[in-house]
Amino acid sequence: MPLETNGRRSEPDRNGRLHPAETDALLPPSSSPPDEHDDDALTETSTSELWILLQYSVPLIGTYLLQHSQTVITTAVAGHLSADDLAATSIGLTTLNIVGLAAFEGMATALDTLCAQAYGSGNLKGVGLHIQRMLLLMLAALIPIGAFWLASPWILTFFVKQPELAAKAGAFLQVSLIGLPGYASFEALKRFLQAQGDCNAALVVLVLCTGVNALLSWLFAFRLGLGLEGAALGQALTNDLRPVLLLAYIAFWGQWSHACWGGFSRDAFRKWGPMVRLSLAGSVVNLGEWFAFEIMTFSTSYISTAHLAAQTVLSTVSVITWHIPFSVSVAISTRVGHLIGAGQVAACRRAAVLYAGVFLAIGVFDGALLFALRHRLPRFFSEDAEVCDLAARAVVAVVAFQVVDSVACGCNGMLRGLGRQGIAGWIVFPVNYVAAVPLAVWLSLGSPGLQLIGVWLGLGLGVAAIAVIELVYLRMIRWQSCVESAKSRRRVRKNWISCLPRLGRSFFGLFL
Repeated sequence: MPLETNGRRSEPDRNGRLHPAETDALLPPSSSPPDEHDDDALTETSTSELWILLQYSVPLIGTYLLQHSQTVITTAVAGHLSADDLAATSIGLTTLNIVGLAAFEGMATALDTLCAQAYGSGNLKGVGLHIQRMLLLMLAALIPIGAFWLASPWILTFFVKQPELAAKAGAFLQVSLIGLPGYASFEALKRFLQAQGDCNAALVVLVLCTGVNALLSWLFAFRLGLGLEGAALGQALTNDLRPVLLLAYIAFWGQWSHACWGGFSRDAFRKWGPMVRLSLAGSVVNLGEWFAFEIMTFSTSYISTAHLAAQTVLSTVSVITWHIPFSVSVAISTRVGHLIGAGQVAACRRAAVLYAGVFLAIGVFDGALLFALRHRLPRFFSEDAEVCDLAARAVVAVVAFQVVDSVACGCNGMLRGLGRQGIAGWIVFPVNYVAAVPLAVWLSLGSPGLQLIGVWLGLGLGVAAIAVIELVYLRMIRWQSCVESAKSRRRVRKNWISCLPRLGRSFFGLFL
């Protein structure tokens, strides 16, 4: 028999034990918040908050690093095929990331807000409903993105000087399209479990799929002689396997999560406004950050080939370390969303102060690690002495970038949890493309002649400006209004047909 716990039903779990109400473990009662002068109470609260954050963050870090490793596997296979295949893969992956994956990952961040707030407020069925809406929105986004990938052999000829590389990269994208539905749906489905506090299932799925990806890529590329298209096919089929395994876990081992699934509903075609706005904001932030890196990598080719190679090494290393604060920021989004959904503003503010220290510490750790390995890491990617020397000398600027970028990740995670990621979109694009990128180009190619150091110094100053503006906004915002916004999403009912004109403008604005 279900029991009542704090006004909520408690259900037996899959092992027959009494499972507490869905919000009990994540949202301890706050009817008597700790006194600001009670050091023991505040220490206990901070310790509990850090423990929750650790439980969320560790599997998420593994999850995102494993997702990134899929690209590494494909690149490694291409590198063993030929130099042309490696160059084509670089072009194909860059296009794939900017016109595709960045958009879907940005769209999925809307669920970090909506699902977490719905779960925290006790609206359990709303979690599954948000997932349905996101899957429909991603299906709509697949049409223009898929069309671009299909036409990429022709489109890339306008940007790539070598026609044969454009053709190879285009074929790579066409085969990769097979796995795009799987990639998008996995991004959405893993939020279904993350919102309920389960960050381990996606990690287990990715561990299994990483081995499958390596095996299939080798089999298709070498044993079956499909070359680069075989490597793309291996990765694509692995992407489609991910959501299948995750759904199997939910169906057979994750019965406890079924409380958040109310079945397929026609309500999934209504109330698209908040989903579209948050998805658009998340995609704008992702695209704004990714594209700035691609511009700066391209600009270094005007210095020398060695500088371009060194910048590629530094960017690769920076992206790997960036996954640590980004993964923690996803955990923060979920946690803050739970607290805001439950109306616990005071607890959320206290947690935010703690998180600021956490992200500063992560940035310092990442920077110190890169500085300590500044002479070893470049040699892992290149045997060219000049390239290694250039990368090692520019690491000091990369270290400073890591610190401010970690703080910015924390701010973005807070904004997602509060449902205010639209603010980040309004900040990132103007700062990056009006100030940071032009400054980086001038410092690296202009009269200062700082070369690679100028690239990272310019981008770092831009990220620092973004972090400061977002911190000021978080300080000034009325957090109770975020609670009211979360509640209003449950009350507002709109027919989906009336949303079509605005939906169309927002959707096409995402890709134009």
